[in-house]
Amino acid sequence: MFLKSAWYVAGWTNEFEAGQLYARRIIDEPLVMMRREDGTLVALEDRCPHRWAPLSLGRIEDDTIRCMYHGVRLATNGRCVEVPGQTSAPGSLKACTYPVVERYQWAWIWMGDPEKADTSLIPDCSLLDREDVYSHRGELHYAANYNLINDNLLDLSHVAFVHEKTIGRKVQGDDEPNVVTGAGAQPLPRGVSNNNWSIGRTAMQAPDAPVTDQWMWFSYLVPGIFINHFRTYPAGTAERLNFAEPSKDLECISDTFSCQAVTPLSERSTRYIYSGGHRKIDMSPEAAASIFGMVDEAFREDTAMIEAQQRMIDSGPPGTMGWIQADRGLSLFRKVLDRLCAEEREAFALKQTEAA
Repeated sequence: MFLKSAWYVAGWTNEFEAGQLYARRIIDEPLVMMRREDGTLVALEDRCPHRWAPLSLGRIEDDTIRCMYHGVRLATNGRCVEVPGQTSAPGSLKACTYPVVERYQWAWIWMGDPEKADTSLIPDCSLLDREDVYSHRGELHYAANYNLINDNLLDLSHVAFVHEKTIGRKVQGDDEPNVVTGAGAQPLPRGVSNNNWSIGRTAMQAPDAPVTDQWMWFSYLVPGIFINHFRTYPAGTAERLNFAEPSKDLECISDTFSCQAVTPLSERSTRYIYSGGHRKIDMSPEAAASIFGMVDEAFREDTAMIEAQQRMIDSGPPGTMGWIQADRGLSLFRKVLDRLCAEEREAFALKQTEAA
């Protein structure tokens, strides 16, 4: 169902204030999160090991959580430190804990074996830390399986139709002056990437703007992290560079990025967090706000379509979806995710065999 050995986004770091317990559900596992007195964010299973009452209904006492069913008190390492009416705390009472890392303004949580939590696998979302941009945050909750949202973000062909009234463009044909060049979606060890030049285009938000060459780079990494960087250059730049990737210090006309996180809560519920930025020297704050508003509306259009798609999947007969050429990116990503899940299952089965 879900890949455990991955870093999931539990929320923005500023969502979690000291002195409070936060109930979360990720990949259908209940969690409780809190900040210790030193500011460290921690996560435990939201289940008291005594009678399985939710720890999120408890209270914080000196960096511990008191379950408010029978008063069992747990340290943030999950170990029981007190049972009211007993002189000792049984070592068998222990809640699972999950590694948490705060990076790029997001709280990342590792849902797999804590000993295998590798911080180098946290996707590079350092674009979120840029200070030279007008930034914007948004969040949506989908009544749909997270794979459908991953599919949507990897599929640019839907933009002309689902977003016809917002950010949509007409479908490009071979006889159109706008030409996209590049290798297309390519597999990565833990995702897919796509780098390409789009020449002879105008800015999405300004149809009358001068024609430019636009360089687009994105990576889509498990479990569902979308990092997109988009720059425009004077017309002719792509040909001058022989359609190679532009250097980071090459002066551009505009600079835009987006970082998005798809976090499955359960089989049919997904939290979608997104953020974007436009370089301040490229536009006014009013222009940036107008674009952000249009993007918010476009994402709501996605939500309506994907939830309708999920309802159709749930009500219809079982079968296999069709595939078209535009599905290459999402097909590659699903294969990567399936491979990682299969490897995880095999490793777990081997561990169970060795323990038997």
